[in-house]
Amino acid sequence: MSNGKALQPSPYSKRQYNIHQPGDFDVAVNYSRVLLAIAGAEGELAEAELDWYIDELVLFGCTEEYLPEISKEYIATVKNLNWKDVNLEELLENINFDFPMNSPKVILYQAIKMCRADRDYHQKEKEAIRKAAQILGVSITDVITIESLVEMEDAAEKLRYSVLETIG
Repeated sequence: MSNGKALQPSPYSKRQYNIHQPGDFDVAVNYSRVLLAIAGAEGELAEAELDWYIDELVLFGCTEEYLPEISKEYIATVKNLNWKDVNLEELLENINFDFPMNSPKVILYQAIKMCRADRDYHQKEKEAIRKAAQILGVSITDVITIESLVEMEDAAEKLRYSVLETIG
């Protein structure tokens, strides 16, 4: 049930994910709950994983100067979500993916990015990704392709640091 609150798209969300319409607050909270549950599948949610997601939310426009009250409330809500007691299957089956993108693949992409943020893509996280993919109707081939995309992005970032000599 929606509370009527909406998160407005930022320039980043428009450029990175082609999201040009507001997102429902409650749908976004459930989306976040799924990501946290997947990233915490090995029994802990690493600080680097949560930091990656909070940084992603800031890029999405959840900052104090961008819809201050709703954005602050959303980030506070995400930080306090109970991710340990999530029934992934039930939650994924009930999420309304009313966005102009392939939301099931995007949620898997973001979950993989988040899981790798602590430099340890744990086997239980991989299993949670595959379980989520099965529930969402995303093929294992697509999951492997998304994982490869994330690996390529990480490699491209390292290459950029090396070429531009910005490695510290």
